Amino acid sequence: METVRRRAHFIDIGYTIKKDKTYIWFIVKGKKTTKLYYQHDPYFLIDGPVERKDDFLNIEVPRKDGTMASPVHVEEIERKMGQTKKKMIKLYCARPSDVPLIKQAIPFPCFEYSIPFVRRFMFDMQLSPFYVMSYDRKGQMITKINSITEPKNPPELSMLAFDIETYNPQGIPRENKDPVIMISYSGNKKGVLTFKKSKMDFVETLKGERELLERFFEVVQQENPDVIFGYNSASFDLPYLKERSKMNNIILKMGRFGGSVRPLMRGMIKGCEIRGRVHFDLYPIARLFGFIGVIKAQKFTLDAVAEEMLGKKKVEINSKEMWKVWDSNDIDKLCEYSLVDSELALGIGKLFLPLEMEMSIVAKMPLFQTTMATSGQLVENLLMYAATEKNHLIPRKPKGESINERLNAPIQGAFVKLPEPGIYDNVTVLDFRGLYPSIIISYNIDPNTLMEDENESIDCFVSPSGARFSKKERGLVPEVLEYLVSKRGELKDMLKKTDKSSDEYVRLAARSQALKILGNSFYGYLGYARSRWYSRPCAESVTAWGRKHIMETIERAEASGFQVLYADTDSVFLIYNDKKKVIEFMKEVNANLPGMMELELEGFYPRGVFVSKKGGGERGAKKKYALLGEDGRIKIKGFELVRRDWSEVAKETQRMVLEAILKDGSKEKAVKIIRDVIIRIQSGKVPLQSLAISTQLNKDPGTYEIKSPELSAAKKLIQAGTPVEKGTMISYVIGKKGKSISEKAVPLELATEYDVEYYIDHQILPAVMKIMKELGYDEYSMKQGGKQQSLGEFF
Repeated sequence: METVRRRAHFIDIGYTIKKDKTYIWFIVKGKKTTKLYYQHDPYFLIDGPVERKDDFLNIEVPRKDGTMASPVHVEEIERKMGQTKKKMIKLYCARPSDVPLIKQAIPFPCFEYSIPFVRRFMFDMQLSPFYVMSYDRKGQMITKINSITEPKNPPELSMLAFDIETYNPQGIPRENKDPVIMISYSGNKKGVLTFKKSKMDFVETLKGERELLERFFEVVQQENPDVIFGYNSASFDLPYLKERSKMNNIILKMGRFGGSVRPLMRGMIKGCEIRGRVHFDLYPIARLFGFIGVIKAQKFTLDAVAEEMLGKKKVEINSKEMWKVWDSNDIDKLCEYSLVDSELALGIGKLFLPLEMEMSIVAKMPLFQTTMATSGQLVENLLMYAATEKNHLIPRKPKGESINERLNAPIQGAFVKLPEPGIYDNVTVLDFRGLYPSIIISYNIDPNTLMEDENESIDCFVSPSGARFSKKERGLVPEVLEYLVSKRGELKDMLKKTDKSSDEYVRLAARSQALKILGNSFYGYLGYARSRWYSRPCAESVTAWGRKHIMETIERAEASGFQVLYADTDSVFLIYNDKKKVIEFMKEVNANLPGMMELELEGFYPRGVFVSKKGGGERGAKKKYALLGEDGRIKIKGFELVRRDWSEVAKETQRMVLEAILKDGSKEKAVKIIRDVIIRIQSGKVPLQSLAISTQLNKDPGTYEIKSPELSAAKKLIQAGTPVEKGTMISYVIGKKGKSISEKAVPLELATEYDVEYYIDHQILPAVMKIMKELGYDEYSMKQGGKQQSLGEFF
């Protein structure tokens, strides 16, 4: 068989064992999608007697299957360890699972034994997802990887979204008893599969559940997608399909090239791998994007995320009553409900995919693994990739005792100057662009540049905390971080010149966002207890330099005649009279900053309101203010309306009051708004949906010891037959029945009434009175004369 040279996009990767040899498999996409193999041996490193390296080939240890594991070959290598180079032993094994077995039999320090084999291979070969790979092949075997280059455009990935509906007479569907009654899909084609008749033209009716499952697996193979989207599919849809396939004595065939479906866990995130395709569960990504501010959804249900991102909603149907709809045999609306769910999943997936692909490219991690990774795990993967490229030794993972020691040594945080509560005119905000990343870069902060001795003759940066960082050689962490920051700067310039409606703009914007997310995660990673590159002196030096620079900026501002209203971490808020003086001051500060550090203008604000901290007092609250921009938009930080654990009516009232004060400058209008809302609540005319409070369960309901409203509501949901677990978003209304607030909490789905007094005293008034207090109002008189008095009389 002759050797041929080919080029294709590298899509996915894994490995298999054949005849005691390990083969990497690739999914590559050229004119067609192909699966290829490449033989590669796993290995680890030993800090031992290099001159006796061949002795290690004599090691034999038993495997679980009864066979013996032995090293297959050995070589001498050199790695950079700290600021010195060291000769080490590189010991190769037959299987990835042999690495920890053989490592246990070696009485010398070992390294790089806990790196997942596939990613280890990507580091060694410097592979990047979605790049173009040039290779030589004989049949299905790659004989040589020649190069990997960044393509002008990423590959076009085919997509399919799906959703299942199950029979649920007990509320919670039971995998071993309740059948899958409907599966919808949306890709090149769309439709609904079921085994009851429907008048809808997109419905295909099968004989029963077995035929339904087999037909769906056939559809997946016909559509042949590169990416399969689902919403909470790793936790529900795929495990349910796997169990129902087993109950029907058929094989779950959703993979490609004979690939299987395999459940797995990454920390607290459930995953489900579909071999040969990229399974993309949208739910954990929506939660991550909500946490880091990429999306603004207050809830992470499919309905809420779709409404925010697509402007579309699910078909309304009571999920607990689904079985009754099915039993009625009039299933048209249920079919529509199912199809819309997969259409929404496809729409959200198309929006999420570009950013996840760019995260995968930047972090050098396969796409499926990227969808399950935290930002810290992405940073670690990128650092391991860079360490391999530069021949640095990758640090070992910390273990239990070391982790606990790190957790018990907290790092001092940022400097905060609290504001005086009040309403102010002419506020300007200046902030340090990427403060912590720029400090790491400018001061060469890295565990390997950290100097142990105090030799004054060595040129170094001395942090305010006393740590010393060498200037002689660039550290890995600041070098990688500088690349991310610089690359993002280039992309931002390119975005200004790119048509916003073009595919190119979408790709560049996604890459810029991916670079920002990773860049902003480096400081946290240095101080993360389970990090390979953890360093307390590094992490505390970052915050110490941050405090130093913000305090020096405050001193300069006051010396220049500005009133410093507020400062927090990387921002200073000044009262100004002349914009030109603000710009001059900013230039003066920048002239004295090191390296990449830069103070920049966030904006000028005609008016702003700062409120007192919780519990009252004369000092203002940190991270809680509202500013009116010159463009008429209001920037809000920390108020209830940007939190999901307050009712919509409270948040909307707060928003309208802020607008009345900041835009209209009218306290009378603010008073009228509050009065009207209270009257509406008293009259019972506020919809229950507007009164719902949403909280995500951080633990499984059975593990909570302290009773809370959301727990009480969750237990009532469970009693009604609705499944609830850790991560579930609970929406509840405070009703009239019960002695405590927890007892009164009723799931929104079951609520029929609300407690008027609670919503006035614990939602509306707390949301607005800190603002109104700055206008001279208080609420003591509201407790007199009953709630039927007009609010104007109280003020």
